[in-house]
Amino acid sequence: MDEPFISLSDIQNNLHTCLMGREIIYLPETASTQTTAMDMARKGSQAGTLVITGKQTEGHGRLKRLWVSPQGNIYMSLILRPNQNQLSRLIMAASLAVSFAIENTTGLIGELKWPNDILIDGKKVCGMLVENDIRDGQVNFSAVGLGINVNTDMQSYPELKGIATSLINHTGKPVSCEKLIVSFLHEFERLYLGLNEYGECIFEMWRKRLITLGKEVDVTSGKDTYRGIVESVVPDGSLKIRLADGNLVHIVAGDVSLRHAE
Repeated sequence: MDEPFISLSDIQNNLHTCLMGREIIYLPETASTQTTAMDMARKGSQAGTLVITGKQTEGHGRLKRLWVSPQGNIYMSLILRPNQNQLSRLIMAASLAVSFAIENTTGLIGELKWPNDILIDGKKVCGMLVENDIRDGQVNFSAVGLGINVNTDMQSYPELKGIATSLINHTGKPVSCEKLIVSFLHEFERLYLGLNEYGECIFEMWRKRLITLGKEVDVTSGKDTYRGIVESVVPDGSLKIRLADGNLVHIVAGDVSLRHAE
């Protein structure tokens, strides 16, 4: 049997959390950690369960976009059972945790692009997907999925090298996936457990790392498209965009492209 690409013992021996990673499932290959985690959550898996794989064959991000998933990177999904008050800021806590973990592990600064991308020097290094199961106004569970480009040279992917990057492209040497995962779980637990009491502070930390603010953007929200300047972000995470005609548009969910990055 092949050795796991990621060492579970290295993670478990260095993990000092109460919730995050209380159970870790490693799959050498799977269609999607997110699909697996959602299925496990429906069957009753406990909050904090982490699903990691060495390779995804059907990885996807928001809007069901394909996520290229070669070996050498981190693909994982975390099962949580948040309350309704935590839900709108779950993506904020997760984004910050990834950004802090990258900085802790490599010294690189991960910038946040609304709603859920982590960039380094304007290129995407991490994509994130939060899916929720809500029935009768109650949150049954959430699955937080991450794809972090760690040790794959994105320059070898002509179709992606202009928009995506990896940590090794900036460090010039391999980065420990285990250390990055441990740091993320520590940071995420700290932020997640503080959402009820310190939600406003977490929002402010998230807002300060958003590179989307003040930028000209193209936005697709449902069937509508807009171009304008991102004027502000409100505490629930939605954007306010000033259009060329002076109108202010409120975007709750959508896809944003930074105009200067094109």
